[in-house]
Amino acid sequence: MDGDSVGYAVGAGGLLLALGQAAWQRFFSAEGKANDALVQQLGERITAQETRMTNLEQGLDEERKLRREAESQVFALRLRVTQLETELRHHGIEVPT
Repeated sequence: MDGDSVGYAVGAGGLLLALGQAAWQRFFSAEGKANDALVQQLGERITAQETRMTNLEQGLDEERKLRREAESQVFALRLRVTQLETELRHHGIEVPT
């Protein structure tokens, strides 16, 4: 073997060793399994938080809608009271405030 072939063989061997070590740490070691479990748990927690936020936003949207409807009803009632007071005054009836 010439020098270049030996260099390539050593480099390929080192690469295979590094890949093997990474695979061992990722799939077979306790730390790798713990990291996978942690990532899974965090993913589940994020999904649960997103679901809660979506539900909260929907609840707030519904509350805003109901509040706008109530404000519209209050406005309509105030307008009606004002019209009734005006009509009563037109007929000479004093309206206490």
